[in-house]
Amino acid sequence: MFYQIYAITIKELKILFRSTGTISTLFLMPVMFILVMSIALNGVFDSGSENNPISLLVANADRGEIAQKVINNLKDVNGLTIIDTQNDSALNRAAIDALIMDGSYHIGLVFPADFSEKILAQNDQGAVVTYVVDPSVGNQMMGPVRGMVQGYIEREASLAQAPANIQAGFDNILTNLPPANQAMLKPVLASFTGIMTQNDVLGKNATGITYQEEAPTGMRIEKEPTSAQQNVPGYTIFGVFFIIQSLALSIYEEKSLGTFRRLQAAPLSRAALLIGKLLPYFIINLIQIALMFAVGVLVFHIELGHDILALALVSITTAAAANGLGLMIAALAKTREQMSGVSTLLSVTLAALGGMMVPVYVMPEFMQSLSKVTPHAWALQGFQDVIVRGLGLMDILPESAALMGFALLFFGVALWRFRFE
Repeated sequence: MFYQIYAITIKELKILFRSTGTISTLFLMPVMFILVMSIALNGVFDSGSENNPISLLVANADRGEIAQKVINNLKDVNGLTIIDTQNDSALNRAAIDALIMDGSYHIGLVFPADFSEKILAQNDQGAVVTYVVDPSVGNQMMGPVRGMVQGYIEREASLAQAPANIQAGFDNILTNLPPANQAMLKPVLASFTGIMTQNDVLGKNATGITYQEEAPTGMRIEKEPTSAQQNVPGYTIFGVFFIIQSLALSIYEEKSLGTFRRLQAAPLSRAALLIGKLLPYFIINLIQIALMFAVGVLVFHIELGHDILALALVSITTAAAANGLGLMIAALAKTREQMSGVSTLLSVTLAALGGMMVPVYVMPEFMQSLSKVTPHAWALQGFQDVIVRGLGLMDILPESAALMGFALLFFGVALWRFRFE
């Protein structure tokens, strides 16, 4: 009996390990998922630390000295990389807008010309500091930036205002004392010491600085994007690329039944045959996208941007890339198990690497570069350009071109390696 159990066990293990698809599903996919997600999430928790500093663009138009003192202090902060020049020229608001628009950076800081003047004046119209922020950036990045930046601004502003505040404190105390009452000297000194430690003299509430956040000029943002407005596109792409398993297995079944062999007798090219096979799945992808965005609009009340043609173009090229990838897997894999395992492996790994589960901008720098080799990252950037950043058709042409490039590459490899028999 034990020998029989042993023999059956060995037989099953041999069958399992003979299938590369099973191996990829059971072992390779968990390993890849752990590697990708652990490294990516490390960026989330380390964002704003010495190991993963946040790049901050800074434009200083201040005619005084306070803003420059703040910038000098920020340059010594380990969690920030201050960028205040480009090609040996000082950055201005227009340069910051352009750098954020093209995706090179995500956050900028602008000091106005009257920054020092208004701080020293301490009038009702206080100084205004502007953050220029890519709308797709979440609090996991903005939180550390606000904390570090505003702490140094308030400190330098308080120091600049201190002489006037000290004098005001003396004047306030002395006006309430009898002129000849020398016995009140010690209480006066004690009161002055107390005033020096209160927020209304040297604290943050005394500076009168206002902080505001704006999107770069050129982005049509009518209201702050919600989390759903940023998550719906990501999970839509995740769902669209799951079509690759259904497509690959469908082709495998047709090949197993001999359908492709019989179709070769018909007067049509192999390219036409494969495109005809892809078209139903392409239509299904477009229906998926429309359905998921409809749920986002009806349930979460998200905005879909201002340019329906731009949204349509990104949707079409995303579906084309997903279908091309499914066809390439069908052409390269040899068994049903391989198709199933590789499809699942790629669906999950590419989604994680492309920013579907963790924002690309908080990943380590090498992973941000690596994400560009995935169609997922280009699709997400395209959808976010339209939905989150309010951009139009001309702005998403680079992303659409990249997605179409992926589609043609996948389709070309599939056409080259496809076995019809």
